[in-house]
Amino acid sequence: MKFLPYYCFFLACLPASAVDFSREIKPIFDQKCYACHAVSKGKTKGDVALDTPEELAKVIKADGPIVPGDPAKSNLLTICKLPDDDSDVMPPKGKNRLTDAEVSKLESWIKEGASLTGGGAMPAAPVAAAPVGGVQTWTSSDGRSLQATFAGMKEGGVMLKMAGNGEVFLVPLSRLSPESQQQAKAAAGQ
Repeated sequence: MKFLPYYCFFLACLPASAVDFSREIKPIFDQKCYACHAVSKGKTKGDVALDTPEELAKVIKADGPIVPGDPAKSNLLTICKLPDDDSDVMPPKGKNRLTDAEVSKLESWIKEGASLTGGGAMPAAPVAAAPVGGVQTWTSSDGRSLQATFAGMKEGGVMLKMAGNGEVFLVPLSRLSPESQQQAKAAAGQ
């Protein structure tokens, strides 16, 4: 019972606030970005493509145009927010600009960790695990994921520190996916 409040917090954070990539972000990319940034259209301006999981894996990373959990460091978001008369604005001047609502949705998605799998979205390409102590994707046994840092093991649970807000909570090991259980055990040196 002592894990229940933390587990409820874990579950409450994900479905209520999680932006669904396939339902909410992919359509924005499709309508506003794919004309210039899609492998399927033979265009990858600036070496950026947004239309496949493999290409997105190159873009969504700590040193990429989309920094999971950090909208302020995400260049893709920054250039979408530039004024119309800025030469670096995306989409370019005179093109199909993002609405304020679309920019806000994109910002929320990045803040939440820029997950490609939340809510049944298209699967992400396999990505090497982050080094111990770094931000990693953690998945619950029912398929929900979040970006957090491993903070330790305690009383049969995994302590995770949220990438976005720094809050630490305890999740029973049994409530994590087999992959996340292995990830926790590896991080704990077990």
